[in-house]
Amino acid sequence: MTPREKGNAATRALMGPESSERLATAAASNTFGADIVGYAVDHVFGDIWTRDGLDQPRRSLITMTVMVALRQPHEFGLHMNFALDHGMKLREIEEALIQMLPYVGFPAISSVLPIATKIIAARGLDKTADYAGHRGLL
Repeated sequence: MTPREKGNAATRALMGPESSERLATAAASNTFGADIVGYAVDHVFGDIWTRDGLDQPRRSLITMTVMVALRQPHEFGLHMNFALDHGMKLREIEEALIQMLPYVGFPAISSVLPIATKIIAARGLDKTADYAGHRGLL
């Protein structure tokens, strides 16, 4: 199996056929950024995400924590969805955010709350019928 085939298989398992196909198409497009996407498919997903030792929910959890620290809410949201798709519980994700508080601070955690709220609402994981979510801390 080529690195691209291995990476495409990994993205299908992680994010489903539609998103995986978008990545594969972008990587093969010969347009600006195609090589960058290709490196991500081949190496990030084909080499790193397929290693033994951690399951996909834990890899997503680790990636979510890094995205919080880097204040990348979009990427956090992608990996939150991946983790939920692969069986991670919402409570585990919340506990990870709480664990990060003393290390990355409230502003970093606050930066991902709006995207987490959208995911919670979209998946119907709201705790109460009148749950309006969070805009952040303020």
